[in-house]
Amino acid sequence: MGLVTGGAACMLLAGGVALLLPLIIREIINGPFTVLSLEGPDDAALDALGWLALGYFVLVAVQFVAQFGNGYWFQALGARAVFDLRKDVYTHIQRQPLKFFDHNPVGRLVTRVTSDVEAVGEVFASGLVQLVGDLLVVLGALAMMFFISPGLTSIVLGAMVAVGVISWVFKGRARNAFRDMRLKLASVNSFLNETIQGWRVTRIFSTEKRQARRFDERSSDYREATYRTVFNFAMFFPAVEIATTLALAALVWYGSRQILAHELDFGSFFAFFSYTQMMFNPIREMSEKYNVLQSAMASAERLFGILDTPNSITSPAAPRNPVIAGEIEFRNVWFAYEGENWVLKDVSFKVQAGTSLALVGATGSGKSTIISLVMRFYDVQKGQVLLDGIDVREMSLEHLRRAFALVLQDVFLFAGNVLDNIRLGEASISRERVQKAAEVVHADSFIRSLDKGLDAEVAERGVTFSAGQRQLLAFARALAFDPRILLLDEATSNIDSETEALIQDALARLMKGRTAIAVAHRLSTITASDQILVLHHGEIVERGSHGELLALGGRYSKLYRLQFGAEEAASASAPREAV
Repeated sequence: MGLVTGGAACMLLAGGVALLLPLIIREIINGPFTVLSLEGPDDAALDALGWLALGYFVLVAVQFVAQFGNGYWFQALGARAVFDLRKDVYTHIQRQPLKFFDHNPVGRLVTRVTSDVEAVGEVFASGLVQLVGDLLVVLGALAMMFFISPGLTSIVLGAMVAVGVISWVFKGRARNAFRDMRLKLASVNSFLNETIQGWRVTRIFSTEKRQARRFDERSSDYREATYRTVFNFAMFFPAVEIATTLALAALVWYGSRQILAHELDFGSFFAFFSYTQMMFNPIREMSEKYNVLQSAMASAERLFGILDTPNSITSPAAPRNPVIAGEIEFRNVWFAYEGENWVLKDVSFKVQAGTSLALVGATGSGKSTIISLVMRFYDVQKGQVLLDGIDVREMSLEHLRRAFALVLQDVFLFAGNVLDNIRLGEASISRERVQKAAEVVHADSFIRSLDKGLDAEVAERGVTFSAGQRQLLAFARALAFDPRILLLDEATSNIDSETEALIQDALARLMKGRTAIAVAHRLSTITASDQILVLHHGEIVERGSHGELLALGGRYSKLYRLQFGAEEAASASAPREAV
């Protein structure tokens, strides 16, 4: 509030001083200057000239200070507005459910948080606020002009009407052009984000030329959109300039006739002409600030489109947050990502606290969806997901998700160091606890091999680590947070046989006393699970232990034979020591 008040006060002061300066010039011309030019040296006239010049100098000094304060405070206001808006947009995006990210590419969101926020911030720094100041100066100058000569003022008003018509025609074209330009920029950013992250695939399949052509196409679209914006402004600025120049020419012609007819003195005409310049200069600047304003409006549409997106996954007003034991139940669950394309159909099962469940099935059968529903990344359309007998929608999201640790097939590591990637900035997790977790999951040996151990730098997405090393860090991260429930989504698929043996031993200790749900294609990793569900097209078609499902001779048995051969399947009668 202080920035707005200070900036507004300086803006008003600077505008008020600007309106006084032509009056002093008029007094100098009509007073001391006329006396000295007609009558020669005169002490009184010289004294008056000195005082008027001093007053002019003082007002110019005050104007300088006011303009400095105006610029400084409103620039600071713009910086604060950008900071607050960027924080609000980022926080809102962070709180959105996964469905939001399913429909919004990363590059588009990056554009919103960076360049679109900057464009809106320009309104505060040099656009809308200064536009208000310019409008006040125009109104003040217009009042002074009308006081001096209503006839001359009518000429200026005619020019202002012409400028208004030009601006009205330009407004719609400019906004559409800016909107299209922002869309094309978001497309370029999305493509860049995708291709840079997928550079390995590009290199492996030698598709650099094709990707370059696709990038050229998007860049060309952005260039053409920019050309259309530039063309609009190239037409707008000269049109405004022509209107103001014609008005000034008419003003000189009509004013000269009034002076010759002794209907207007030269000092008043000079002051009037100064007020005209004072009025037209902001109008010219307004045309440029209109550029900023139109860009900001196009960006604001995008930003408010995000900020107005409701968060469908929220904590209840009065949450139930009991101590979590870890019992999970799906009760007649139906779920679809879009419409009624059901991914899960009437799915029901229960996992007792401290026991393990494995999910098996073909790609797209709904296994990973169950993991997402347990953590309430999505809400079910029908049925209930219960944790310790309580619907997960009745718990606060923070309390619910703190009970889980999720290890995915594709491990994400942040730029930073190993220590922060394991504890994710959680201050309650000590360095010693991280070291212990790394030892349990057998990640300590490769961490010690790094130059700085836990303090070793991690590149973006952990690209300098192997897939197996990233997976070990993910297991250490899960153990460090000490969850009641462990979720594994193809967590051992990227690990070689030697590392898998270490992981199986670590998981046995990690899962002891915890509820665990594992999604797996490698059936060797789930044979010791207390319960195995086989899913097909979103339905549970088989359930039981490893031995029971083999004896059943159904879908699970066929999958097992495909992986291990008919002979081994026939001889496998007891669960192995694995997870």
